[in-house]
Amino acid sequence: MKQDTTQATPFELVYERTATLLVEREINTYLTKPITEENFQETLLRKTYDLMETLENKQRRAADNIQKSQKKQKERHDSQLPDKPVEFKIGNKVLLHYTKVEKQWSGKFNSK
Repeated sequence: MKQDTTQATPFELVYERTATLLVEREINTYLTKPITEENFQETLLRKTYDLMETLENKQRRAADNIQKSQKKQKERHDSQLPDKPVEFKIGNKVLLHYTKVEKQWSGKFNSK
């Protein structure tokens, strides 16, 4: 299943091909074609050349897609923030996150 961010599966990014089940080697499916002794060397060389040439490009495209996705996520997050920062004044009520109280469960708590 292709990921939204990279537009590819992790297997495709590493091996530059779709994953094939072992049974597909025995049963000729549309994903594979039989490899004979005569065309083994040629097939191996062609596949090696294709991997060297295209794998780096595919990984670069995935990195570009990740950057675009992160930029989109940042824009979406920033659009939900208020336009101006909240200014606190003396006497305002605020929610205080007191981390020392949380730590009391993992050890001794001394209020000083």
